[in-house]
Amino acid sequence: MITLYELAWSHYCEKVRLALAYKGVPWRRVGDNAFSKAGIHAVAGGQRVPRHAFPTVHDDATGAVVFESTPILDYLDQRYPDAPLLYPGDAANRAAIRQRLIEFDTLLGVPARRFGYTQLILECPTVLPSLFLGQIAGGVFTKPGLRWLTGHVLGILLTKRFAFHRSEAIGLYEGLERYLLDLAAALDGREFVVGEAFSAADITLATHLRPLLIVPFFAEHPGLQGLFARQQQVFAQLGAEAEFPYQAAITAARQHRAPVRRKLRDVAGSLPLQPAGALAGNDQNKVWTWNMVLHPWYYLVTLRRNKARLALASSQYR
Repeated sequence: MITLYELAWSHYCEKVRLALAYKGVPWRRVGDNAFSKAGIHAVAGGQRVPRHAFPTVHDDATGAVVFESTPILDYLDQRYPDAPLLYPGDAANRAAIRQRLIEFDTLLGVPARRFGYTQLILECPTVLPSLFLGQIAGGVFTKPGLRWLTGHVLGILLTKRFAFHRSEAIGLYEGLERYLLDLAAALDGREFVVGEAFSAADITLATHLRPLLIVPFFAEHPGLQGLFARQQQVFAQLGAEAEFPYQAAITAARQHRAPVRRKLRDVAGSLPLQPAGALAGNDQNKVWTWNMVLHPWYYLVTLRRNKARLALASSQYR
């Protein structure tokens, strides 16, 4: 039995869930504390637990503990080669698949996380306590009143952790837009992301697009609808959850207030984070440093620049 220690709303964890479903090996999921990682530490056996430990799997059959989504998928194919392969084909095809995984983990998964959290902060920050603190102290932080305060505190902490306030300055929206448009063009007419068979690359692209479903700038982009259609095909094939709780929360919020849209800007975009060799790059920063005192301002002011609440897209906002 494989145990997946996860944050249920994480697209990196969903990537592993869908890979396990595709492989068909026995597994179970355990939600862990986002801050203490108590479950992961309990099975790590003295191993150093990385800051970005989610997802982690523990294989009862071998005693192996594997951190991070792509190394987990590597392990699954190596340990269970008789199940459907996540890396099918010859050595060159397998290498191309893994290269795509690291690319998607870094160039798509990281900015998608930034934009998904940013959208939640701007539209319904009160969902954050249920994600991060729902099982702590009997769910007290999700109660009305305290939920509002806790949501904003978590929003500030997340802004510091992932530097959401830098997205506009570095042209991250435009950088990801350009990357996805190029990807859509490259995949046009192709059934699979790599080669002639379904693979981990198809799973990873689908899961890493999920946070963007709540971001109108991307979700309503006319040039990206082919990618989202491809995503939905993979989700249907593997029985993925149709909607995560944060998606349901933001949909409910939009019944009462218009969505927050982003201004269309003619600026050079960038995707500054690059893969770290055989592993994906990661943008997690230390939270408790001296410049934490600046982040309430970033949260309340900087994060809201070039944004507006509009029911419909326009020539200036999407």
